[in-house]
Amino acid sequence: MVTPDRNLVSVTVDLGRLPDDPIAESELSDILLIGREVDVLETIRFTEKETKVPIELVKFQATRLRIAPQLFSSEVLPSYEKNGMLALNDDQITLLFETSTEVYNYGLRRLSEIRDQNQIDLISYIVGTFAKPKTSTDLYELLGHFKKPYRNGLYNFLISNKILVPFKRNGEGYFISNRLFKDEKKLKMALEILDDNHLGNIVEFLQENPGNPLPVVSSYLKQDENTLLLLGKYGIVEPLKLDVQGDTKDYLFSADSTLKRQDKDHFDLVKMTLANFRFGEYYSKISKLRSLDEFLSSMIDRGFAGWAEAIGTDYQNLEKNGIVRVEKVTGNICRFWLIKRDVIMDARDIVRGVIPISSSRKAGTLADIENLVQTRRQIDVDVSLSTDKNIVEAIRLIEEGIRS
Repeated sequence: MVTPDRNLVSVTVDLGRLPDDPIAESELSDILLIGREVDVLETIRFTEKETKVPIELVKFQATRLRIAPQLFSSEVLPSYEKNGMLALNDDQITLLFETSTEVYNYGLRRLSEIRDQNQIDLISYIVGTFAKPKTSTDLYELLGHFKKPYRNGLYNFLISNKILVPFKRNGEGYFISNRLFKDEKKLKMALEILDDNHLGNIVEFLQENPGNPLPVVSSYLKQDENTLLLLGKYGIVEPLKLDVQGDTKDYLFSADSTLKRQDKDHFDLVKMTLANFRFGEYYSKISKLRSLDEFLSSMIDRGFAGWAEAIGTDYQNLEKNGIVRVEKVTGNICRFWLIKRDVIMDARDIVRGVIPISSSRKAGTLADIENLVQTRRQIDVDVSLSTDKNIVEAIRLIEEGIRS
């Protein structure tokens, strides 16, 4: 029986967003599928009733999130229908949900259907590290319940992707989660330690100015970029990576930037949205976005906003994730239409700080934006590239088992 904890759903989404790993796909198949199912629902979610979307669009979004079309048709779509998330009508789907809470609840229902206790125990351990360090002995014991050929591979999957961060104290090994500092008490303790090292102003600045690019923050605070990345590795600072034609930059948030809302961070959509608009403020080569607060307010009030060519080129990530719809008005001039009102409202709420910094640098068209878990796994330049080695090791152990 799964304890009703939405953090379990967040973990499944984090894991489901990581790059393909054959060992994880083999041993955590239920967890990864549920994480992707939840991600699809959040992507197609509207904040209005009786929304109809083409079934082909939903299938395509599922494929984009690595649910094969055959699996979507045979298992995922029937599960959505059985759980009351949507209704089928020929080639159209009526969405029967509007909020992230309903999406979380779907994830919890699906998790309760898992019969492999090992998978549940493992994500429960990860959730436990949100609140306090957990011993490495407990993790090794849990991994010992999985088939022998896959144990090392699963361990490396969790560590190299920064799902768990190892450290030692008094000779004993522990693991913590990057989400630990989403807890206000834990963050306060961390800030006290940072203050002792004259680094407390970093988090205070990001609390007041969320989503600003790493080079600008580094220059303004006169802090080395590696120091900021190290804080990101442990979750005190949360980075989101934008790729602008091969030129990548991290946009920084404090860990507590979305603590006050019930659903925390909409599976990172709020931070993703704000980072994308920050790009428009700082780097758009076509037309820079002015007065972000006023722009978001206008979109919320009217349901649409904007009249610019850059809307058609710089914000495609927000389209892919179903936050806005972009339509051409005339020629290359485009406009935003609102889909996820709650995400835009939360982005506006956390942007309302002082922004005393600016950048005159221009960049090319925005190519891609990662989610938090993908960004974090790349922070450490020594991230292990051992997936192939783990696969070969697993094959050898399986063959040994067959021969013995």
